[in-house]
Amino acid sequence: MAHIVRDRSSRPFGGRFAARLLRNRRGGASLEFALILPMFLLLSTAVLEMGVMLFVDTVLDGAAADAARRIRTGEAQLSADPTATFRSRLCDSLYVMVDCERVWIDVRPFGSFAAVVAPLQFDEDGEPVDLAFTPGGSGQITLVRALYRWEFLTPIVGRVLGSDGSNALLLVSTNVFRNEPYEL
Repeated sequence: MAHIVRDRSSRPFGGRFAARLLRNRRGGASLEFALILPMFLLLSTAVLEMGVMLFVDTVLDGAAADAARRIRTGEAQLSADPTATFRSRLCDSLYVMVDCERVWIDVRPFGSFAAVVAPLQFDEDGEPVDLAFTPGGSGQITLVRALYRWEFLTPIVGRVLGSDGSNALLLVSTNVFRNEPYEL
């Protein structure tokens, strides 16, 4: 008796082969995992990065408030170099979370709380312009801002949350207070 061999090479997905392939469930979980894994990793990375960014924002707020206390009590104004005194305290409070060289500071006095208006302006490179360090005198209203540009590692999150369409977000810590009375 002779065996008849059919040539199925001409139609690899036709007939019984296709039906058997569609019924086969082995490897289905692997395929689903391979399809879902990139989105899961992106989402996990984005959640982790947002958590770190919010932690850095909190550290920046605390450091700015601590350094602003030096201005509020007059300690910075009474020192030989008010800017260095303020920046030194700010950098000490940032620990290793933020590169202090990349933190911009803006300190301005105002006549009243209602007069506190200081919009941020940026140059074409995204750097803030018109920043000042004028801590004001005894009893004056003072605005203290610390600014830091957070660069996202996750490109999609950066494009969605970026402040100017870039892969970065500007973190701003603002403190407004009346300087305590102190003697010059």
